[in-house]
Amino acid sequence: MNHLLRGNRREAAGIFKVNIYIETDKGARGNIYRGCGAVVECIRENKKPEVRKVFGMYYGTWNLAYILGLAEALGLLKKSCDITLFSNNDFVCASISNGRVREWSLNAWRTVKNEPIENEEAWRALYQKMRELQHQFHFVHLKGESRYSKEIQEGIQQVREKGQYYQQTELIPETGKGGNKKDESNRSEQL
Repeated sequence: MNHLLRGNRREAAGIFKVNIYIETDKGARGNIYRGCGAVVECIRENKKPEVRKVFGMYYGTWNLAYILGLAEALGLLKKSCDITLFSNNDFVCASISNGRVREWSLNAWRTVKNEPIENEEAWRALYQKMRELQHQFHFVHLKGESRYSKEIQEGIQQVREKGQYYQQTELIPETGKGGNKKDESNRSEQL
């Protein structure tokens, strides 16, 4: 009970940390049709990771794919937690972890030079998901592949081939067995 008095509700919930590994299949700049996937890894008291996955296809910039994919990944979480983002997209992840997105929201979604930010609707949707559960974010720049890179790229390829969207709706052990999925044919619209 003492840990509840100190305000550590995350430990009380049994989730010690959450890692989100997020990647796209194409790092090219510009507006193209690209896949994005994320693995949400929850580390609980027993130290065993449990994972959820989300994959989707988006038309737009590299940053837009990350913003939309991350919003989908955050939608899998039901409780407030400390999140470490593992990604090679410095702009999106650093903007979240260093408070830049909050600054934009307080400045009517404009930069410090009073210019409109790109992908405003997507940033607004992501910020709303961040605020719903008051997550805390940290960012680790990935150089090379993560331990889930192969799995993420395979999931993106499957979604790309089917022109679909996949979201795992149940938390499952790292073994990957079980879990429900939601497939929506031809879902490619932006959130």
